This record gives sequence, structure tokens and C-alpha cells, in this order.
Amino acid sequence: MHKKRYWLSFVGGIVFSLALGSAPPGSAEEGYPEDYTPSTQAEGGRRKSLDRVFAVTTYMTDKLAAAGGEKSAECYRSCLTTPWNEVLACAEANDTYATSASCEKEAAQKMAACDPKCSESDS
Repeated sequence: MHKKRYWLSFVGGIVFSLALGSAPPGSAEEGYPEDYTPSTQAEGGRRKSLDRVFAVTTYMTDKLAAAGGEKSAECYRSCLTTPWNEVLACAEANDTYATSASCEKEAAQKMAACDPKCSESDS
């Protein structure tokens, strides 16, 4: 019961973050997974590293939904959550949009490598 509440709170946080704003759709760029839409810098360069976190959050939410949401394998959800936590820490340490590019790219690549069926390579 506790795990279910935690997971619902976690997903609720993601939905709340997405409601605040996310990256506009676009095409995948070099170094990003094929199905990933990278964040884009606003005119004048005023976007912050948090915009990169929103883009990764959108990607994670889409991958979870495609795998069945709460009915997806727990190991798959864990595989996606680890790079999400890493992008949060990286974006905090690199607080400008320009310096946080690697944070977004690495998190997206790690999430793309997660297997919804949880092969042993995801462990």
C-alpha cells in the first residue's frame, strides 16, 4: 500500500511538472534517442536548466504510458526513474540552459536503453 501511494505521488508530481510547461515538439537531434524531442532555448536565451528536466519528464511519461503506466514492470519504472533523478541533480549543479545540455542528453539516452520487458541488461 505504501509503495502504491509513493508511486501515485511520484506520477502526480510528474503530471504537475508537465502542467507547468514542457518543451515544444520538434525533431530528434544528434546524440538524442530517435523518439526524443529535445528542449529548445527560448528567444533571448532565458530558459533555465529546468526546461531540460521538463523535456526528460515528458519523455519518461510517454515511455511509461506506452508500457502500460502503473501496470508496467517495476524494474522498468525503476530503470526510468534513475536517470530522471540524475537529470534533476545535474540540472541543479548546472543551472543554466547552456551548461545543462549534457544532463538532458545523458538522461534521455539512459531512458531509451531501458527495456519495458526488463531484460537482464537493465539491472
